[in-house]
Amino acid sequence: MAGESILIVDDDPRNVEFLRDSLLDPGGYTTLCATDGEEALHLALTQEPDLILLDLQMPKMDGLEVLEALKKGGREVPTILITAHGSESIAVQAFRLGVRDYFQKPFRATEIMQAVDRSLVEARLRREKERLTEKVQQINRQLQQRLEELGILYNITKSVASVLDLDSLLRRIVEATTFVTGAEEASLFLVDEQTQEVHLRAIQGSEDREVRRTKTEADDAVVRQVVTTGQVGIIKNPHPGAIEPGLMTVAVPLKVREKAIGALCACRKENSGPIADNDRYLLSALADHAAIAIENARLYEATQLKLAQRKESEEAIRQLAYHDPLTGLPNRMLFDDRLGVALARARRYQQRVAVLLLDLDRFKEVNDSLGHSVGDQLLRAVGKRLVALLRASDSVCRMGGDEFLLLLTEIERVEHASRAAERILDIIRVPIGLDEHSLHVTTSIGFALYPDDGQDGDTLVERADAAMYRAKDAGRDNWKRYAMDSLDDTSRLS
Repeated sequence: MAGESILIVDDDPRNVEFLRDSLLDPGGYTTLCATDGEEALHLALTQEPDLILLDLQMPKMDGLEVLEALKKGGREVPTILITAHGSESIAVQAFRLGVRDYFQKPFRATEIMQAVDRSLVEARLRREKERLTEKVQQINRQLQQRLEELGILYNITKSVASVLDLDSLLRRIVEATTFVTGAEEASLFLVDEQTQEVHLRAIQGSEDREVRRTKTEADDAVVRQVVTTGQVGIIKNPHPGAIEPGLMTVAVPLKVREKAIGALCACRKENSGPIADNDRYLLSALADHAAIAIENARLYEATQLKLAQRKESEEAIRQLAYHDPLTGLPNRMLFDDRLGVALARARRYQQRVAVLLLDLDRFKEVNDSLGHSVGDQLLRAVGKRLVALLRASDSVCRMGGDEFLLLLTEIERVEHASRAAERILDIIRVPIGLDEHSLHVTTSIGFALYPDDGQDGDTLVERADAAMYRAKDAGRDNWKRYAMDSLDDTSRLS
């Protein structure tokens, strides 16, 4: 191949001149010349010829010594040995040192040129093999690197996909971006679903130990362009003042169903070299998984919101179904449920249960004189006093109007119910301050005991009501108990 360099080594200048001027230069080869072994070794090591035409007998170093020195120095150059006094032992030694051909002087020019062509073809094939081997090794290294990167990317995206809290997810994505690309700064932008504005949501610079959460409107036109077009964009100095200037940034879209929902950005200093295609590939692959994770987190967030709203609605419905809207106390329906449970327990453990019904005295006069607003405030205040007075196992409900039902469980003795009625009378008598008014209120109470005065809830409520009217008739601000006369099986109030 024209242009290949050949080192001619011979102590006879006439041989050097003949090989150079008559054979090699006309063939298009570049020639180097040496007339002794030391000069030949120096040129072979420094000029790296493609082939050496080497005389055996020379001053300073002979041909075999030159070959041994090259081998010791780790250089292997195709060599054709030429000698005037050869022998079989010299030929064997020369071939062991890597000589390709061996000629004795005088030689034929055609034989020398054929040997040159053979040696150079062999050298070319060897170099091509080395080149292909290096290329295969380079491809293998790149493939191994890509496999390692894909393994890291898989583990990262798996970790990202497991996060459903949106803010935590955005922080995780930015951290992953910094780790995968080795960026000086990583940031994430999202399109607001309501306003369609692009906001910077998370950012981590080289000096930040953790990702910073934010929600500021994007001030970079290129980021908005990436979001609008769905195409990768290159940005210079995307956040002036955020960290030191001189950054080159690649911004890739976060896309769901071909629609960009945001952008993921990775920055590096301009003096560290351009952003490689591999960085773009990794960032785009991460962005694909990140966009799906963000969409899932948003759907999860929306679902949780709907569930919370539904739960709140159900709770409101339940509150309305079982509670008095004015006082917030249980209503008659919830009271009957609790009374049924209390009676079942009382039957099992042979306990008493008391049902008290109280009615505020002359409540109508409060409404007529001060208005229904004050009357409502009074009912709420009375309800709060009753709740504060009772045990946690007891219940109080508003029957309607100014009537309240109370359930006292685990009554050991009849006197306990009457003492409870007395405490209620006392607490109601304490003046109640409402706005600029101080109201003095009393109540009338009737109660009935299980099992003495009735065996079921409806009967106990009816008889407590009858006892309450008896207390009214007796002058108000007192209590009465319903009692059954076992002798003549008639009812009486006491």
